[in-house]
Amino acid sequence: MAVALIPRVGCIILAAGEARRFGGGKLTARAGGVPLLQRAIDAACGSRALHCTLVVGAGAARVIAQVDTRRCRVIVNRDWRRGIATSLASGIRSAADDDACIIALGDQPNVTSLDLNGLIDASVAAGKARVPSIVALRAGAVWGAPVLFPRRDFPALRRLRGDQGAKRIAAANEKRLRFVDAAHDDAFEDIDTREDLTRLNARGILRTHP
Repeated sequence: MAVALIPRVGCIILAAGEARRFGGGKLTARAGGVPLLQRAIDAACGSRALHCTLVVGAGAARVIAQVDTRRCRVIVNRDWRRGIATSLASGIRSAADDDACIIALGDQPNVTSLDLNGLIDASVAAGKARVPSIVALRAGAVWGAPVLFPRRDFPALRRLRGDQGAKRIAAANEKRLRFVDAAHDDAFEDIDTREDLTRLNARGILRTHP
């Protein structure tokens, strides 16, 4: 009997921007008592991803000093001013030996390990397909990062430029795109401004990571 191989799936956290709308310092601002970026790190490192990569850029030394990177490999993207595509390319280079990778963002405090594991499970379930699927998280009518991309999409991700994000590649491959429902309806609540963070902390609704 043939044994199904478990794919090598990594997770890349994009955390290199300067957060202009927030006024700077967003990723180290406190969400539920811990740095916002720490929540993304904890979700990734608590998942079944084989390894995790954290891509930092603006204020890299200050950011790293204020979080526990746990099992993340840290990459400093010195070209971060040229847009998120440079961070994607930096992260994808670290995933060269992987069968797939998850692209996650550093400012989504309610994306959990359960969500990332759901993407991995869906990728494994679809593993026998002739053309591998792209798997995105979805909450209601909203979908986007974190998104799992199979290796065949790595070259396209590396070719993105400026502020073109990974969702552009997923949307362009609609026939291969699959969705996994988020564990919570507020999974896509990201933090763009200090007011967003104040409201989030006032409500006290922040997901924990198994």
